[in-house]
Amino acid sequence: MIGHNRALHQQRAREAWPHLVKRAKAKGSPFTYRELGDLVGVHWRAVGWFLGEIQDYCGRHGLPALQALVVRADGKRLPGGGYHGSARTTPAHTKAVAEVHTHTKWSLTAPDFSN
Repeated sequence: MIGHNRALHQQRAREAWPHLVKRAKAKGSPFTYRELGDLVGVHWRAVGWFLGEIQDYCGRHGLPALQALVVRADGKRLPGGGYHGSARTTPAHTKAVAEVHTHTKWSLTAPDFSN
C-alpha cells in the first residue's frame, strides 16, 4: 500500500510504531483508526496509508502483523480493507493479535521502513 507520498507515510509509521509496540507489550486491545490517528496527529482516514508501511515492513521481515492492533470502530472491530495480516474474520484477527502480543522482540525504536 504505497501512496503518492511514501516519505510522509514512512514518517508517520515511525511516529505510530512506538504506540503500537507499547500496546503489543501490554497485551492491550487494538486501537481504533481514530485513536491512532489522534496519537499521530492525522485524520483517521489517513491512518491506512502509514499502516501499509508497517504492514509491508512486518511482512518483509517475518514479524507478526503489528498493524493488527488497529481496527474499525464499528461493532465487528476488525481491520479495514487494506489489511493483509490475516483473514478479516474475528477468529483469524484474534489469532493475529495474539501473535503480536506474544512476540517478545518488539523494539520501541521504529525501524527503517525503506528496508
